[in-house]
Amino acid sequence: MSRREGRELLAELESGNFIDYGVFIPVEFVRECLDLEYPETATKKEFDQLALKEMAAVDYVRNILLGRGMYIMGVNAGYRILTVSENLGQVEQYMSSADRKLARGLKLLKSTPHERGAYPDQTEARAEMKRENIRSHRNRHQTPPPV
Repeated sequence: MSRREGRELLAELESGNFIDYGVFIPVEFVRECLDLEYPETATKKEFDQLALKEMAAVDYVRNILLGRGMYIMGVNAGYRILTVSENLGQVEQYMSSADRKLARGLKLLKSTPHERGAYPDQTEARAEMKRENIRSHRNRHQTPPPV
């Protein structure tokens, strides 16, 4: 899968006025843009290759849209660009995932034996600071604004 296919998909979505908050994009449109045709019968490997091409192109579009404050997600029979209010839910999912990964990393770090004579590094402090940053961001966005 080349970036070219992702760029072509993005161009088709833009020319078809599919790039806007809350817009539904039928999977048939995406597959047509990518010249993907799913056969009635095929091997698992063939289906996986087609699915990977589609996912790679959509992931390219997702990365571009993130820079525009938009998020495209897979839904039943297609894709949808989240509304502005739904974006906060996606941000929360990203932060929860990052927080879980940091917690697992800290657990591994704390359980790893220290080598004799090695200078301690700042890995644990950096991870804790990142977790605190996630917590403070959550608190800022969960507290209703003053009236």
